[in-house]
Amino acid sequence: MRAPADPRERKIRNRTIAGLGLLALINAYVLLGGDGISALKLQSAVIGAAGGPLPPVADPPEHACTHDPVRIFSELDGLLRFEVLLHGGVTLRLSLLELGVLAEDIDRIEASIRSKVDLGLLGGSGAPLRVAMDRSGGVHALEIELSEGHVLQACREGDTFDVRNLQHPLRTDVEVIALELGRHADLTTAVRDAGEAPELAELIARTFAPEVDFLTETRPGDQVQVMVEKRWLGRKFHRYGAVLAARFRGSVRRATMVRYAPEGQPSAFYTAEGKPVRRALLRSPVAHFAVDPEAREMLLPSVEVVEGQLGAAYRLPEGVPILALGDGTIRAADRTTEEGVFVDLELDSGMTVRYAHLMRTLGELRPGMRVAQGQVVGLAGHTGRTPFDRLRLELWAPGEDGEMATIDPMRLTTGERPDVVGEAIAEAAMLRFREDTEPQRRALRLAD
Repeated sequence: MRAPADPRERKIRNRTIAGLGLLALINAYVLLGGDGISALKLQSAVIGAAGGPLPPVADPPEHACTHDPVRIFSELDGLLRFEVLLHGGVTLRLSLLELGVLAEDIDRIEASIRSKVDLGLLGGSGAPLRVAMDRSGGVHALEIELSEGHVLQACREGDTFDVRNLQHPLRTDVEVIALELGRHADLTTAVRDAGEAPELAELIARTFAPEVDFLTETRPGDQVQVMVEKRWLGRKFHRYGAVLAARFRGSVRRATMVRYAPEGQPSAFYTAEGKPVRRALLRSPVAHFAVDPEAREMLLPSVEVVEGQLGAAYRLPEGVPILALGDGTIRAADRTTEEGVFVDLELDSGMTVRYAHLMRTLGELRPGMRVAQGQVVGLAGHTGRTPFDRLRLELWAPGEDGEMATIDPMRLTTGERPDVVGEAIAEAAMLRFREDTEPQRRALRLAD
């Protein structure tokens, strides 16, 4: 009788078999017409198989309705979460369509909540709409904050939605939360270890998006302090509010920012010296998502050349949200045999970004449509000629002859920083700025 195989050896053997099997499939694909696949793609595919799988994100849950009396999204952390405002005459239906929600789900939602609220009054009300949906566009929970302390919630129950109308006294606390990243340098794990809700990780990553990519750039021992609003309905924690100040102290980079509203201007993040934090480009086109810590190394982008065009390949699970790197205008949103579903976004700086191999765009993107930095334009997928789920990113800029040509997409991850966007605090207003933001900066220091 043979002794039982060592689990470590069995794992290595299974990964080797999976890699060889994938290589065989890719070879067959190439022989049957995949001429456009580069050798680098083949190499990346085999390496990805050996490193372990990246399963799709945002699978439909078996049950959407939870037992939490306030937090309707509490057990739906694996779904895609979006928030929009019902302003400017935008109706509930139109907002859901722009988020890419299935039309049949919109019909069910409207039919379910019509008895609780006049749908005609929602359009242009400015009410925040929050949605949790799967990668195919099926809604599993939504929340409309009608007024302070008054929320309308709906969760999927079979083919209908269970609706509840909550009214409780609203309380907002401010708390400084200190995190230290563990051996896998995973932000979501650090948030959970601190006893906080997982959505705080996405909020932190969004705050630092111009400076740090928490999926690929963090290291064990990196520290985060965040001063954030915590909103309560009655005695129950409901959700996180605005980040008021944040600090990241990492082995690769350091950043400190405070939220401030100069006179006559909207609030934004500034450094302690009064300089704006926002940059022309985000650090990464990939939104933060929960991933197996052991698979984090697979998320590092790599350079590839396809038919003479330079690009970056991001190995990603199907369904991961892809972000607009900067403010710009949609120039194309279509599908081809080679690139699958793709989006061309012309940034205000003159650079054009191409996102290829998407599962789908988010909503109906049309040429001429404006998008804001950080807005989700699509979901990662495997459409077109690609052997695995991913995003191919290309950056185009006008050359000396005026013709558009691809440029190195890895500039997003190098030490070269994009230009800062926005005006610094005026010298005459600096004294007031320092006095107004000193409590936030002191609170971060005390969190050490």
